[in-house]
Amino acid sequence: MTSSHWKEQYESERGRLLEALGRVTDGGIIESIQHIGSTSVPEMQGSPCIDVGLAVWPFPLEADPKSRLDALGYQIEDGFSGSPGQRFRRTSGSFQLFIFEPGVKDWYDFLLVSDYLGHNVKAREEVSAKKSNEALEKSVLFAELLPAAHQWWIEHYGFAPLEAVTNELKEASFPWFVAGGWALELFAGRVQRMHHDVDIIIPRSSQFELQDHLLARDWKLITPFQKRLERWPPHMRLELPRHQVHAHRGEDFIDFLLTDIDEVWRYRREPLVLRATEKMSLQSESGIPYLAPELALLFKSKNTGNHERTKDQTDFERAFPHLEPERRAWLRWALVATAPDHPWISLL
Repeated sequence: MTSSHWKEQYESERGRLLEALGRVTDGGIIESIQHIGSTSVPEMQGSPCIDVGLAVWPFPLEADPKSRLDALGYQIEDGFSGSPGQRFRRTSGSFQLFIFEPGVKDWYDFLLVSDYLGHNVKAREEVSAKKSNEALEKSVLFAELLPAAHQWWIEHYGFAPLEAVTNELKEASFPWFVAGGWALELFAGRVQRMHHDVDIIIPRSSQFELQDHLLARDWKLITPFQKRLERWPPHMRLELPRHQVHAHRGEDFIDFLLTDIDEVWRYRREPLVLRATEKMSLQSESGIPYLAPELALLFKSKNTGNHERTKDQTDFERAFPHLEPERRAWLRWALVATAPDHPWISLL
């Protein structure tokens, strides 16, 4: 079979799955759907089974979406290689679904490897040769690919994903700041790891300006609430505990974080932790505003014990040597106030 045949087959099945389960932006459960695996890569040796990746919310699948998949001929199978995902296979054997909670590492690893192989002829040839070895487990081959794929992503994309998002906001009437790991990359002046998405913080008071700006550019808006993803209707004000807006346009995604910024910046998890607005942000050489590194690290400090979020500890280790004494002192004070047993305190 040719890669064009696999693509046609995938597109047909993609339509059936979207019709059955729906996108989250339309009240369904699919946040993202992707063609993954060897049949998604041109010139790759592939099996007759087409792999489809789905990021869904809520996860794991509840009874109703399971019944819809059953109506399409899918049955749940055992887990795969210790992954937190679910796997379904069509009784005909022609399609296999790998279903994940949005944002988990395994989901992005699947997408990364497919992207890497699609751009790298030598890697495709090596993988095709190794796949002929029936004694080699697919999970082992997949794990072997990841380090090279991560390095390729850094060199291939660089700041491009961030620039695409900031370009969407260059004409915005409200203040905004790059947050999360990308803020630390702007502080460093170079990309040091792969990033799955872009986080942007805006003042909570600017949320309707954000809504108008994005709707005019054909973005669809979702807000997480109590482990659900709900559409954000026009003119509905988002109050705490709501603090996020997910913007979707096709497969593009931006995560906006609503933050209390008036005379001072306030830490959402502990409003008594403050930072003067003139110290809360910096600007890159290209003019991109971003959250100060000590603030970005404070948010990341919550996740350092999470095996799914090892990147947060790595981000701290990379940024720590470059923090000026005043930034270190503020971060230490903030950690003492919010997490007095945190291991970063002794280092700071």
